[in-house]
Amino acid sequence: MEQGTVPRYLQKLTPVNEALEIIKKRIKPISEAEELPLWQAVGRVLAEDLRAPHDFPPRPRAAYDGYAVRSEDTPGKLRVIGEAPIGRVEIEYRVEPGTAVYVSTGAYLPEGADTVVPEEAVRLEDGYIVIDKHFEPGKNLDPVGFYAKKGQVLLPKGYVLTELDIVGLLDIAVTRAKVYREIRVGIIATGTELFEPTSPEEAEKRILRGEVAETTAKLIESMINRYTPWARVVRRILLPDHIDTIEWVLRRQTSGLDLVIMTGGTGPSEVDPFYQLAERMNAEVLFRGLFVRGGRPTSAAILQNGVLLLALSGHPVSALHGFLRLLYHVLKHMGNVERAGEPPIQGYAALASPLKSKRPEPVKAKLYYRDGVLVAEPLPRERQLSSVTVSNVEADGILLVDKKEYEPGELVPVMIYREPVPLPTKEQEG
Repeated sequence: MEQGTVPRYLQKLTPVNEALEIIKKRIKPISEAEELPLWQAVGRVLAEDLRAPHDFPPRPRAAYDGYAVRSEDTPGKLRVIGEAPIGRVEIEYRVEPGTAVYVSTGAYLPEGADTVVPEEAVRLEDGYIVIDKHFEPGKNLDPVGFYAKKGQVLLPKGYVLTELDIVGLLDIAVTRAKVYREIRVGIIATGTELFEPTSPEEAEKRILRGEVAETTAKLIESMINRYTPWARVVRRILLPDHIDTIEWVLRRQTSGLDLVIMTGGTGPSEVDPFYQLAERMNAEVLFRGLFVRGGRPTSAAILQNGVLLLALSGHPVSALHGFLRLLYHVLKHMGNVERAGEPPIQGYAALASPLKSKRPEPVKAKLYYRDGVLVAEPLPRERQLSSVTVSNVEADGILLVDKKEYEPGELVPVMIYREPVPLPTKEQEG
């Protein structure tokens, strides 16, 4: 779209994939990187291949609890001269002919030993062990470089570091990583009817007299924190539907941000500010409305300072739909993510009943396991309405419906947000 020309009404809806490509063409991924201690890099995106700095282990380690011995002394009766504790490379004992040293799993072998005899394969006799069979050299131990070779790529550029990655990497003396800086995000919740709850008593009174507790921006912030840890919400504020105020914030408080998310203010009503703001600020509108049901008003523009403005619906599930379909993938693009950690779409569920839809939409559903299969039962259509927010507590997950008609048993992507209920199997019912 041309700058300064912003349609007030949602006249031409853009398919999600097309909208994502539009953003990718106009917004470059971040390029700044920093080196961090590994334990501070959980959730961050690797800016270069992460390679093993050493052969590891640097000397052989025991793969079992047992006794470090010389292979040529087996079978035989050997004198136990001490123990090689885990956590120390330098061992005070040396295995000489006719001797053995006790080792724990992961302990480095003492000099002179070339095999490990498992504890259960020996008999103890007054400070000696009796081994009844021959053990080949290298048996039951991890040789030098067994876990990783120096220079080996352990994780490629673009991977998000997870907690389990950190556990494995620190075990082989990888202690630092070069990662991209965090994406800096600001969130603006708009709505004169909204308020930030402070106390339960006050919130109850205000809701019963018609005000609305702000939840949508908090939901999106929570989704970003959980599923896109390479991004950080720098600030989240609540503003009334006052164009001058919102414009002032966008002009003066977005410096240093990479992305501004606005919840509410995306539709064509008198109080919805997106098209007015875009015209006033001479922003470059990338698209105005998505071809989806639930989140249809989702729009995007580039402000004159180069910051991307992404406007989501003010309804919580519709905004969540915008996150799942578009925002999550935008943040992956901006953060150089090739492969993330925990994805927000966690699996597929078989439909328990037919389902129809005119366009892509989120469908609230109850989830249960039956005969080892995850099954989804959509809530009734009247419970799917954006106005019926309370139906969120009736559901266990959100189906991402993409086509017009589904038959029972078809698999549909599902974001699971509550543990599914196991139902009795047919055999148990019988």
